[in-house]
Amino acid sequence: MYIESGFFVFLLFEIIKSPLKKSKQTPLWRITGQDTKGISYLLGTMHLKPNNGTSQAIKTYYNYIDLCEVFATEFPLNEVNPVTVSQFSLFPDGKKLTDFLPEKKFNKIEKQLLKSLGMPLRSLLRMKPLMIVNLISEQLLADLQPISMDRDLWNRAEKQGKELTGIETFEEQLQILERVPIDYQIKNLISISQKLTAYKKQLLHLSEVYESGDMQKLYQLSKKGLGSIRKFMIRERNHLMADRIHEKIKDHNLFCAIGAGHLAGKDGVLRLLKLKGLSVKPIRIR
Repeated sequence: MYIESGFFVFLLFEIIKSPLKKSKQTPLWRITGQDTKGISYLLGTMHLKPNNGTSQAIKTYYNYIDLCEVFATEFPLNEVNPVTVSQFSLFPDGKKLTDFLPEKKFNKIEKQLLKSLGMPLRSLLRMKPLMIVNLISEQLLADLQPISMDRDLWNRAEKQGKELTGIETFEEQLQILERVPIDYQIKNLISISQKLTAYKKQLLHLSEVYESGDMQKLYQLSKKGLGSIRKFMIRERNHLMADRIHEKIKDHNLFCAIGAGHLAGKDGVLRLLKLKGLSVKPIRIR
């Protein structure tokens, strides 16, 4: 599941809050500072299976990973516990999806998913809506590369014998997802299931925009934002990530891969690192 890459697909890219200058339209950044050990790198990733263009860029990122002692994703991918994921995926207290959806609405969604994806919604009654959306996204993107960008980079670092770590823990990510209101999840599931073709096109288009490095366009496509959940999903985490990245690069040169949506904006990780006195410079890869 995409959970091993960070947050779920349906929360991606809706979080870029200010545009970057054209000269800085790149996901890869160089970090240095007086209190840091050597040069570190920060990469904004997409928590999706990459297309061919992005796969080519990943080979360039390999070279930067090889220069570093430590590699980090949002959380250590080897911490994923299938039992914990299974427990998290289900409604608590025996609740079911039909407890939150009128029968007519449920039947409509079930018909749409069965017709388009062969997905029997009735067999997923105990599963939280965000997990159902995750499954929908996986099926819609099944024809892309076999593993996510984050997993690809992790595998490279592991192969090269790098120290592997995370900026957050797996438990912390689950705790944050637990805070996403059920009514928000339900609304999202209804919206996506009604427009599956448009949703797939949106995901593929965002992938293409990411590949181009056009952060300005990503901003324009994404400025609707996460609404009421933006504070704990993005802002609070960005401050935590910036603090932890800063601590790690004091003792090690680090290659850090986090979701691209965490980079930009006044509360973005790039600006927060600069406010700590660090030099943060773009690296053009195309």
